Amino acid sequence: MSLNHELVLKASTALLKHIEKKKESDEVTNLLADETEQVHLIMSVKKLSTKERHKPYRISLRTPMYEETASVCLIVKPTQTEYVEKLLAFGIPQIKEIVTMDQLKKKYKSYESKRQLLAMHDLFLADDRVLASLPELLGVKFFNAKKLPAPVNLMAKDQKKELTRALSCTFYRQTKGTCNAIKVGLTSMAATQLADNIEDVVAAVSQLVPKKWENIQSIGIKTGTSLTLPIYNALPMPPTVITDSSATRMVVDQAKTASGKKTKKSPMSRTAADKAIVAAATVTKKNARSKGRGRAAASTKA
Repeated sequence: MSLNHELVLKASTALLKHIEKKKESDEVTNLLADETEQVHLIMSVKKLSTKERHKPYRISLRTPMYEETASVCLIVKPTQTEYVEKLLAFGIPQIKEIVTMDQLKKKYKSYESKRQLLAMHDLFLADDRVLASLPELLGVKFFNAKKLPAPVNLMAKDQKKELTRALSCTFYRQTKGTCNAIKVGLTSMAATQLADNIEDVVAAVSQLVPKKWENIQSIGIKTGTSLTLPIYNALPMPPTVITDSSATRMVVDQAKTASGKKTKKSPMSRTAADKAIVAAATVTKKNARSKGRGRAAASTKA
């Protein structure tokens, strides 16, 4: 299954036109009206995921979001000056600053210094060896701004290729919630480029969520200042008909499962399981009797 390309293109065009009109109306009073905004894909699922993955998935985009004018900060583990100079010598124009872990702990220890670091850069990349310790060091501001560092493998043989590839990707963080926001593009892109990126992200993420397309409830796109524009909604599930036999089977299965579980604190006794089975059987008998009476009454009238 995949998205309708024409529908995605129409939605992308409509969103970009809305942002353009908003800029024209705000440019008199808002000095930042001409700033480029990020476009996010909002995906909702029907059932919660039981697993939370802290390391994000990397998804390649046909049109990269981070051009040469973008500002990227790279966080590294080694503290040697030679190592930092080697990375800078690659000449990747997007990487404007390299911060070591020691600098992050000392120079950017205060709340105000972290806030300034956050505002300076569009993207943060980090050596995957130190990724797990960064959320605590950076604080909740980075999480709320959706700028938690994305991992790169600086132990790779071709470090320049690894960094360049990361700049042409977006990142999907799997959480235990029902809704996820994923960066897919910029308002400075053409509608066709944005539509291509949306399709790339949906194709990848739909294979990563539990039960895949079957579990996806809705998909939309938005910026930080716009409403969500829907591009996909799943049809409602048909109601489940519960019969006497299925209800009895369900209660019996639950009782057997509960009786089989052994916990240290409060193991369920066999008596409780037997009571549940007897109660289910009683309900079934009562339903059968009421049906019999209904048939008898109908025959008498006849």
